[in-house]
Amino acid sequence: MNEKQPEWYRELQRGPHVQPNFTREKKEAIVHQTETLGHGEKRRSRWMIRFSWAALFFIVVAVIVAVAFRENVGAPGGGGGKGAVASPEASPSATPIPKGQFFVIPSRQDGYLKDALPFSTEEVKKIWVKETQVPQDRMYVILQNLNMLEMTKAGTDDKPLSTESLIRFETADSVYRIPYDVDTNEYHLGGRGYYADDQVMLLMHGILQPDSKLAQLDRMFEQARLEMETREGGIDESFSYDGKRLTVAGKSYNEWEQLLLLRSSVQPILLGHYYDDALQAVGNVTEYSDGVMQLNRSIVFTDGNYATPDGLAVGMSKEEVVQKLGKPNLQLDSKWSYKIGDYLKFHLYFDHNKIRCIVLSQPL
Repeated sequence: MNEKQPEWYRELQRGPHVQPNFTREKKEAIVHQTETLGHGEKRRSRWMIRFSWAALFFIVVAVIVAVAFRENVGAPGGGGGKGAVASPEASPSATPIPKGQFFVIPSRQDGYLKDALPFSTEEVKKIWVKETQVPQDRMYVILQNLNMLEMTKAGTDDKPLSTESLIRFETADSVYRIPYDVDTNEYHLGGRGYYADDQVMLLMHGILQPDSKLAQLDRMFEQARLEMETREGGIDESFSYDGKRLTVAGKSYNEWEQLLLLRSSVQPILLGHYYDDALQAVGNVTEYSDGVMQLNRSIVFTDGNYATPDGLAVGMSKEEVVQKLGKPNLQLDSKWSYKIGDYLKFHLYFDHNKIRCIVLSQPL
């Protein structure tokens, strides 16, 4: 018995894919969509690579900047720590580069010291003794001595210095150091000692031992020198004095020099040695208990018991000097000098208008 089948039953018998669903158009659409997705992925991949390189570049730059900043902080003018020296343009308050400091070792041990120094005295800008800067107008005292010091003649016994003070010579790019002993007036150079001259001796006492008698003499002589530099006019050469009137205790300079060599009643005190570049010989600075001191070509009287034939003595006023002796050939506020023959050989030094000391000198 054949019943007539419903339409839906016949459709089921044909199967679920009787109609061609996976057509050519759909295949091409799927391929196109796949390629589009692939291109998008490639573009995203290239963008990610570029982003990664850019990020890496910025990280490297940031590290370099951080290191540079840290190094700059450690440089002079920065906040501390180790670092490169900042250039002057980077910071106007940058600390100057420290100068090299060297102990002076002469290149040889004979001849003039100026030819054996590692620097020229003309290069020296400043001189320091410990923490005291030597005045510019007195630097010549030390520099001239270094130039004229003959090492063979000025050499001393090899021995350690008793009181060492550093003299520092500052040039444009270096500092040179020479140990000095004020008690013996010696430089110490390369393991050997050399006597300085008498002018250095006075200057160094003025700096290192300001209360000593040599320091007092240094201030007195320096005051007269400064007055002489600013004085208008020179020495009045129109007259001179009889040498006998300008003696002390009836003796001239030469007679006093001989007497001091033979003197035994008054024990001398050795204040130090000095090198005389004019004579190329070593001399002594001595003091006697009765108010007499012997320097290089000078004899100083500081006691009122010593007087001239006219009665001039320590403690008298300028007015009394003029009344007893007459006007000087050279008249400064602190010093009066009198001419004997061709030279000024008799000198009076004043303090507050009173004679402080009488000096006999012997020019070369």
